[in-house]
Order: sequence, then structure tokens, then C-alpha cells
Amino acid sequence: MKINDLDNIAILGMGLLGGSLGMAIEKTMHQVTRTGYSRSLSSAEKAKKSGGLDIVCETVPEAVKDAQLVVLCSPLGTFEGLMEAMADHLKPGCIVTDVGSTKVLPRDLAKKILPKHVEFLGSHPMAGSEQQGVDFAMADLFEGANCILTPEKKNKVETLKFLHDFWSTLGMMVCEMTPAVHDKTVAAISHLPQVIAASLMNISKEKQMEICGKGFLDTTRIASGPEGMWRDILMSNAGNVADNIDRMINELSSVRDILRKNDDKKIYNKLGKARAKRSELLKQKLRTRELLS
Repeated sequence: MKINDLDNIAILGMGLLGGSLGMAIEKTMHQVTRTGYSRSLSSAEKAKKSGGLDIVCETVPEAVKDAQLVVLCSPLGTFEGLMEAMADHLKPGCIVTDVGSTKVLPRDLAKKILPKHVEFLGSHPMAGSEQQGVDFAMADLFEGANCILTPEKKNKVETLKFLHDFWSTLGMMVCEMTPAVHDKTVAAISHLPQVIAASLMNISKEKQMEICGKGFLDTTRIASGPEGMWRDILMSNAGNVADNIDRMINELSSVRDILRKNDDKKIYNKLGKARAKRSELLKQKLRTRELLS
């Protein structure tokens, strides 16, 4: 299937990502009928009212029965139930993907549950915010952001190209890596920061926080993410996250030892190294237009 042949997509889950996906498709692929399902019927109705869906379905089988592409946009913990509900109702040749923050778990579930006449290939659009729910959906959420596809040898070249074209049409920069490499990578750049932000909030005292400035709020912003969603993410990538926590403990221990010794030169070098690395990161993000100058 080519991207121009797509005329029916099923979006399962009507939160920030599902709602934004529907709105982005309306903006860029006018020929596509967007069918949606959500455990919360009111969320799906809101999505339809705001232009994110054409058809609201009350059951998973109804939502997927005519779909050429199914996108799972609900929390990771719901994937098994959704796959079981859709398995007997997918058209031959249907492509199933997801927007989950880990990729080994969805891959394993798809292998176990989905029929042989459909193809699963995971996607991870690196877009979103600490805000959740269809009320915060935006048609331009995906524009300029990265999307990671996680193909395996069994995936057809045509399927990979289709999903590459799909996310590119929504304005994303697409790259590829295996599910295992993906999970190891995002443990360091996404899941560890979430743990650190939550931990910083947990060790902070209320009286101290009353006088905090914008720096503290910026550093802990992602701790506002919903705990149920993040529980599922962290538990599905527990080993990789734990490894990165060990790395962070080692780094903090190094800083602690420097401070205990009052070694101002070493702490200066630590801070300078971090500042230089972040400066290069910002330059790279500006070059790729992920940030506006």
C-alpha cells in the first residue's frame, strides 16, 4: 500500500496523541476517513467535535473492521486488551502501528496476538507534553519532531516505506532502529529524566518550594505527567531505566565527592562540560528545525 492509497484509518485512544493525530491527518490527508475508539466515549465525541474524527465507534471491532491502518494511541497497559479485541476483525493486509514510548513490549504482544494476515511495525513519535487528554490536542503537535520506526527483518520494505511516508506527511523527521535499541536509547533521554524530575519533587520540602523560581519549575515540568501512563512506560522498560539510574548515581556520587573535597577546579570543569554539551545539542536542534531561533 502507498500513502496515496490510504483512505481509512482507525485511531484507538483519544488522548493528546490520538486527538492530535486525527487533527493532523485532517490537515494533511483530506481523503482519509478517521474512525476512532476510546474507552471514554465522551473523549471520542470531543475529538469528533473538535475535528479530530469523522466516525466514533463504541467497540474496537467496529472501529477497525474497514481500516487499512490501525494506530494504537492509548497507554501501553491497554495494548494487550486492544490487540485481543481487534485480532479477529482486521482486514487482510492491514498495517498496525502504535505511538507507545517503548517498543519491545508492543512488538512481543503483536507477535503473540495479531493474525498472520496483518503486519505490525512500531512507531514512536517523539511529540507530546506533560498535559494529557483530548482537550489539549493540537493539529501541529507532530510538526518538526522526530519519529522513530522500529522495523524487524520480517517487516516488508513496502510497509516501512508506507509508515515513513505517513509520519513524514505529518511533518515529522523519521529515523529507524530496532525495538531493543530504541528502548535502550529512550531509557536515557526520556525515561531517566522523568524519574529524576519525579524524584526531585519527592525530596523537596513544601516550605522550600514556596520560594522556588522558574528554574525549579522548568526542571520538574515533566513530573506533571500522569502516573498511570508513566508507571506502564517505566515497568515495560525497567531494566534499561535501572541501568541508567546506576549511571546517574555514579555521576552524582562523583559530584558529591568533589564537593566534599572543596575542589573548585573539578566542579568548574564538570559544569563547563555540561554547558558545552548542551550548547552543541541546542545548535543541532536548531539546524534540524526542532527549535526555532
